[in-house]
Amino acid sequence: MLKADSLRETLTSANKWCRANPEAFTVFVEEGNIETTGETPSFMYRYTLVLFVMNFAGDIDDFTLPLMAWLWHNQPDLLLNPEKNRDIKFTTLINNDDTADILFEMPLRERVKVTLDANGIPRAEHLPEPKPRIPSADGDWSAIFEDVTWEADAHE
Repeated sequence: MLKADSLRETLTSANKWCRANPEAFTVFVEEGNIETTGETPSFMYRYTLVLFVMNFAGDIDDFTLPLMAWLWHNQPDLLLNPEKNRDIKFTTLINNDDTADILFEMPLRERVKVTLDANGIPRAEHLPEPKPRIPSADGDWSAIFEDVTWEADAHE
């Protein structure tokens, strides 16, 4: 599964705190299943991706903004469907006056196309998510997150 590594890379690049404290946050798959129609060898991973941040002294927005940008590119249906976006969950635990632990959970999927290479060996190709077909206007998702290269103002 590729999305866990992709989210970690995004957070590390977008958040100064993540770069300074790589041991204090983790991204992992908690539970999942493999879904297939049986008609082809291709399949889909469905799983819960968890982002766990320990002893964070900043604002939760420092994680939420890069997470939303990442979801726009990697699981846009979670943002565009009001029923599904309720599945993006978070929990916080206040440790003391300065820090908290934050746990984000979200249901993801990865489509995998299985084909034979030139030698007849099965190969898996993880397919990108289809891009949403919505008109772009000021303030919509694509206008905000399409070419994100910003730096979150993480507290150090």
